[in-house]
Parts: sequence; C-alpha cells; structure tokens
Amino acid sequence: MKEIQKKSNYCYRFFNDDIANGILSCGFISKSSSSDSIEDCTNEYYSCSVLLQGRGSFIDSEGKTYSIMPSTIFQCFPNKKHSVIVDPNSEWSEFYIKIGKSTFDSLASLDLLHTTTSVFQIHLKPYLNQWFLELLNQLKNTGAAELPEVLFVTQKLLINLHREDIRSYESNTDAIITGAKQMLYYRVNEDISLEDIAASFHVSYEKFRKLFKQEVGVSPIQYRLQSKFHLAERLLYEGFSIKMVAAELGYNDPFIFSRQFKKYMGSSPSSFKNK
Repeated sequence: MKEIQKKSNYCYRFFNDDIANGILSCGFISKSSSSDSIEDCTNEYYSCSVLLQGRGSFIDSEGKTYSIMPSTIFQCFPNKKHSVIVDPNSEWSEFYIKIGKSTFDSLASLDLLHTTTSVFQIHLKPYLNQWFLELLNQLKNTGAAELPEVLFVTQKLLINLHREDIRSYESNTDAIITGAKQMLYYRVNEDISLEDIAASFHVSYEKFRKLFKQEVGVSPIQYRLQSKFHLAERLLYEGFSIKMVAAELGYNDPFIFSRQFKKYMGSSPSSFKNK
C-alpha cells in the first residue's frame, strides 16, 4: 500500500441469511475522535483488525486493558464483549477482516489463529499491505458464485497475519517465502530490488536467495520473470495491446518487452495474441 488509507473503504458480503456464519467483510476504517470508540460491544461473528495508524486501547471480555498502536492486531471473538477506545489525539486507520463463527472455529481448532490473547504485535510486512488492497478489490468485484474462493484467500491472509506475531517470530521460513512470493507477484511492475525484499524480512540477500530457491525450486529472479510473463499472458489473452501490456509491466519500450517475452515464453506477444 503506497500510503495509509485516509478514508473508510470497506465491503460487506453474505453467503446466506445467517449473519453469524455467513458474513464475509473487510476494509479500511478511519476514525478521528473518541466518539468513534466502541464500548461493551458483542458480535456473533469473528473480527480481526490491524491498526495502521493511531493509538488507543482494547478491553477484552474479562476487563483486561491492552494498549494498541500501529502494527497491533486486536481480535473480537464471537459472543465475547469487548471495547475499542480511540485516542482522540491521533488519527486512526485500521484494516479489518470479519468472518463467520463456524469458519473461525475451524481455523482456531487447527491452531492457525492465536486465541489465548485478544491483542498482539506483528511484523507488518509490505506484502501484507498489498494483500489488504487486493482482498478488498476481490470482495467488491467477485460474483456470488466465486465468493468461496475469496473466503479461501481471506483465510490465507488471516493465517499469515497471525504468523507474523513478533512473540514467536524467529525467521519463520514459511512466512518469508509466502511474503516474498506475494511481493514478487503483486509488484512485478515496480523497480523493487531483491535486496530490499530480503531486508524487509531481516535476512541477508544471499540467505534469502538460497532459502527461496530451496523452498520454491527456482531463484527469486526466475520467479519474478515467471510472474511477470504469466501476467503478460493473461493481459494479452484479455485483449490488451502489446504496448499497454508492456507499460503495465514497467517497460518503456514495447520492443524490449517483446524480445524478453519471446525469449522466456518461446513465442512473440503478437504470435500469442494471434493464437
């Protein structure tokens, strides 16, 4: 995400009339005063929020108070009373996810979510910020028949958020590989260096390169090329011109894009479009 969201932007969808189990929602919420606080609230479903900007406090069902600040996750468990107090001296921005109680129960039973505490700090990696935007866009634009697929992506995001808990984070291989793949895939048109990606996971470039190839089977450079030209294939298939596809992938010169596309894919972009 290039900048912290300044305005509320969210979406609610439902699988059925049973709100407790049929809800699927996510988005960005902006708050600016203490009147935006929520006190003694109870929901039938599960909600997980990441504070992106601002400060405040969270009070769980047992009356325990936690301070919350940027990169803090606070969870509202089904049928548990909670309060979220906004510090009026700070501009508040959060990203939230809401899922049905039955989905939450399934994830919790597999120990994929932290349920022993309502609040914890995470490493808010750049790939997560991008994932927030992608998920909201998917939820807004997906037809009803494809909603289960969006729910699956939502669960993956929730699991990855919980894996970034700083209390247990010890250069977790799965978190590094998943995060790096997200960054390489979603930012193919940006001039982000592999060294910067490695640094965002607090590992050296050489360690990152070896670990990535060991786990994925190809080097980070090869994976980026795969992602770039598979995206190019999709855009060409959808009818975009070669010039537009080249620009979308960060090429100023369509000729250079065509030459690299042919080298990697075995045929030129124009041949691919004719097929």
